[in-house]
This record gives sequence, structure tokens and C-alpha cells, in this order.
Amino acid sequence: MRFKPVLAASALSIALSLAGCASTAPAQIVDASASAYDDAGLSAAARSTAVIGANGKPVGISAYPAPIDAVKAGDMAAFLLMTQGLNPEDRDSNPLFNAFLAIDRAAAGDTAGARVILDIQDDADETTSRSRLYGYLDAWFLAMEGQTDAAIERHRGTSSGMPGLTGDLSLAAMLEAVGRPDQALAVYESLTPSKIEAPEHQFDPKGLLYSHVKTVISRHALLLQRLGRIDEAKAVYKRLADAEPEEAISYAAALDSLETGKNLRNEPLTVRAAFAQSLADVSRAMQEQRIIRKIMMGGRPDGFDDQRSALDQVALLVYPEDEGLRTSIVDDFYENALYESAAHVALLGPKSTAPLEIAAGQALLMAGQEDAARAAIDRAIALSDDENRLQTLYGALQLRTLLDDEAAAGDLLDDLLTSAEGPAERAAAHGLAAEIYSQFGNFAKAAASAEQARELDDTHDRRLALADAWGKAGKVNEAIILLRTERLARPNDPYTLNSLGYFLIIHTDKYDEGYRILARAKALAQHDPYISDSFGWALFKMGDLKAARRLVESSRKELQPHRHWEIENHLGDIYWYLDLKDDAREAWQYALDNRPPAVERRKLEEKLASGLTAPAPEKRALPDVSLTDGEVDRQDI
Repeated sequence: MRFKPVLAASALSIALSLAGCASTAPAQIVDASASAYDDAGLSAAARSTAVIGANGKPVGISAYPAPIDAVKAGDMAAFLLMTQGLNPEDRDSNPLFNAFLAIDRAAAGDTAGARVILDIQDDADETTSRSRLYGYLDAWFLAMEGQTDAAIERHRGTSSGMPGLTGDLSLAAMLEAVGRPDQALAVYESLTPSKIEAPEHQFDPKGLLYSHVKTVISRHALLLQRLGRIDEAKAVYKRLADAEPEEAISYAAALDSLETGKNLRNEPLTVRAAFAQSLADVSRAMQEQRIIRKIMMGGRPDGFDDQRSALDQVALLVYPEDEGLRTSIVDDFYENALYESAAHVALLGPKSTAPLEIAAGQALLMAGQEDAARAAIDRAIALSDDENRLQTLYGALQLRTLLDDEAAAGDLLDDLLTSAEGPAERAAAHGLAAEIYSQFGNFAKAAASAEQARELDDTHDRRLALADAWGKAGKVNEAIILLRTERLARPNDPYTLNSLGYFLIIHTDKYDEGYRILARAKALAQHDPYISDSFGWALFKMGDLKAARRLVESSRKELQPHRHWEIENHLGDIYWYLDLKDDAREAWQYALDNRPPAVERRKLEEKLASGLTAPAPEKRALPDVSLTDGEVDRQDI
């Protein structure tokens, strides 16, 4: 729909992604939940996940109509108890049910009991998917018992049947965890392609493969760094930098982290940490396979993936200290608007940390618990240290801004701009400053900050953000020149086309050109809700209210269970002119409730009070659209 937001963390995302899983103190179990499930045969880690009711006791399985509801609540204690209670036939219908119970037994240190659940035989035929899965788990059970050679041999016999790269990644993690780093390095090297191609844009099919390549290279570099082989680690990671030359500043920050250890918590893998990491890899690969199958059958992935969430949450029981995995689970809940569950899991960590408090604060904010969100922000700031101070400030700033705490946001912004060091950090700080100033309606300062960010880190995303800031500050021609240049460099990037097309629709009278560009963007990304909304708004501006309504309503539907203030704002205007006044006011109220920028908030308040007084857009003939629309050369700039 718009210019993609350039969150302040973007310039540091590559460096921070190197951090992997942080090691913390052993899990502290909640007494109330532990005692309530003492006789349930659950691990202490599982018991600690119980959702506590108003009476201070776990809500128990009666609170959930089905096991998936317990998964959605982040209540593994109830989920596992409900899984135990399934009929044997039902439990055997899916090998994951017994796998969940066995993993929890292993998390409790009872690997013998885990084998009993899976009915593992030493001479079992490992040709079925069930036996391969159980064989893979047994390899890790052996590693947990210290039977290193048997574990590796068992793993090698099952890894070929595992999805994607997970077999090799799992073996590399096991080899590292049991003290065979050179063998692990050899596995990583064998997985790295000789030629690495980065995707051109986020809709590029190469993106999926590239994400796996980044995982391999990051873990390879991290292992080398842990071994003190810094130059080799940097050489390995530079292969990614070479594939994305435009992101040179960000990769320079990552390479500096490898050399200095700054922003990098890179502890050696234990067997439990490696097992949890491997389970999360398997979970992700299985989800990707389900998505691909659905697409090949003509469908589209949507909704909450209960299998992935359940496996991720069970993996976390093995190693609750895995902050990266915990954050991934929280993010998944957040994406599915399960905000209270996201806060629950974030705050369950064995050790309170600044990143988890920020994650909890974001979820609490979206759940409407603003005071609790502010408390989480304060705790995050108090917990931050030299390693995560900037990351914490980024998150706290964005939350304070959404809470409309302008004075507090200003203080944090001053702190951030003072604390940032090096081009990547300073670019990130100025990029976030631009967003903050824009949110509060100070467009001149927003444009100045966006210019500074671009000077420090001249990337595609920074240029799009600068064009957006220029447009709001009245520098329309400068913004159009910049956007046309970006379109020339990325003629098939749907979001680049969308950025230019939407800009022309809202800032100029070049409706025909904007319509054609947005039609091309829509053709390249048919189901993207933001691009559909942009195209719908172009139709509105050209007076085709009924077609505009269909497209913008489809955007709303695609975005569910979330709502976006701008989509709701557009729908409100469309409904008003279609004489659907009640629907219009409802949409405007949704827009107002979804934390729009200050300027837009005032306009929405006026609409709710007085409606629209300007006449409806005049209907005009829609321009013809061809497959070559959107192609451009330099003379067009």
C-alpha cells in the first residue's frame, strides 16, 4: 500500500541476527502451576507454562474446548495433559502426538520414558515417516544421555529422510554440541552453494532458498567465531555481503560484531540447546512443506499453524533459555492477533530480559492493556545493558510512540541518537527518528532525519522512506524523481511499483499513470493487502466507488485478524459516498482505534463528528492497462 516502514532495527538486523540463542540461568518454575500438575507426568518446564486464572491457580484443561485452544494460549501443561488423554487410536493417528509427549519426557530428563512412549526398537525399520521421525528423536535422546557415538550413528541413519536441510543442520548442531566442531564445520561447508543469489524483492521465489542459505552461513560463522577463528568467520559471512552489495553498511556492522563480539551473545551449544534448535528447524521445514502443498493445490496459506506452534512450544520445554525460539513463538502469536498468549509466553522466560519485556509490551499494547505495556517498557529499559541498549531503545521508542507518549518518546529519542555509534547504528537511529517525527506530525524534522539516514546508509529501503518523508513535507517533485529512479532499478518489484503508484495518487493529479503502475503491482502480487488497498484507492480517486469497495474490502479480509488504520480510513470514505453512513462511521472508528499518526487522527475525529462534506470523486474512464505498463527508462525520470 505505502512505502514499506523502515524500522530502526533494520540497519542492525543482520548483526543482531547473528546473536543466536542467548544462554541464561536455569528455568525458575512457577510454584502454583508446578504443584497443580505434580501428578500429571509433565516436565517442570511444561508445568511452568500453565495459564493462571484469577484465583491464582492454573485454569486447567476445562478451559480449552480442544487441544489446539491450549496451544493458542501457550499452555503446554494443559495441551500435553489433553494429549495424554486422547484415545490410543487417535493418538496413533498422527506421530506428532506421541512425539510431543516423548519430547516433554526427555525435557524432564527421562529419556527411557520417552523411548517407551515412542515404542522405539533398536532394530526398527526406518523406512516410514513415523519411524524416521522417531529415529531422529531417539538420536537426540542418546546424545542427552552422553552416548555420543551411538547418537551420531543413529542420526546419520535417519537424517536423509528429514525435510529440507533439517537433517544436515541437525547433525551439524549435534556434532558441535558433543565436542566435534571440525565435523560440524564440514557439514556447514557442504551445505553452502558455490554461488549465492539474493532475491530481488520480497516476492522473489528465490527468497525461500536464500533464507536457508543465510541460516547455514550464519551458523557456520558463529561456530567459527566461538572457536576464535575470527578471520575465517568473517570470510564465511562475507559471502552473504557479496550477494547483497547494497546492504554493505549493515553487513559491515555484522562483520564488526563477529570481530569484536559487540551485539553478539554467542555461547557454545549444549546438547539441549542444539536439540531445541533442531526441533525448531524441523518445525519450520514442515510448515514450509504444508504451505507449498497448499499452493500447488490452488489454495493459499492462512491462519494459525497449530502444528508448528505446538512443536516450537514443546521444543522450548527442552531448553527454555532459548530466547530466539521464545521470541519466534511470541511473534507467531502476535501475527495471529493472539496478544494475551504472546505476552504470556514472553513473560514466562526463565530470566526476564529487555527484548522479552519489549515483546510483551507490544502484545499488551495491542490487547488494550496500556498501563501494563508502559510497565513492560520501563522494565525493559531497566534491564537493558551495553549489549542490547540500542535494540531496547528502538522497541521502547516505537511503543511509546504508539501509546502517544510524545514527551517520553522525545527523551528516548535523544538517548538513542546520543548512544548510536558507527554508520549502521546512526542510520538506524535517524531512520526511526523520521518515523517518530512523522507520527507526531513534524514532517520537516521527519524529512531531515530521513535525509541523514540515507546519507549514512544509501539503500533501497532508505530511499523509499526518504521519498515518503519528502512527500509529507511538500517536496513532491524531489520524491517523484527518487521514486522513478528506484522503479528503473527494480521494474518488477511490486512494492517499488506500489510506492510510486500510490504516491502519484495521493500527492499529484497523475491518476492515469498511478493507476497503470498500481495495476502492474497488483498483477505481480495479487493477494498483498496493502497493494490491493492502493489499487482500490486509485479506483476511488477515479470515481469507480463500487470497484474500489470490492478491492479495499478484500484488503481488509486479507489482513485479518489484524486491521490497519489506513485501510479502514479508505473504507470509511468509500462507504460514506455509497450512502452507507453507519458502515462509514464504524470503519473510521476502527481506524481511530488502530493508532494512526497525529495528523490523520485529527482528520478522523472530524469525520466522525461531521462526516464528509466534499463531493464524491468524479467518475472518469479507466485507462487501458497492458503487460508492459510499468516499464521505464531514464528519459522518463
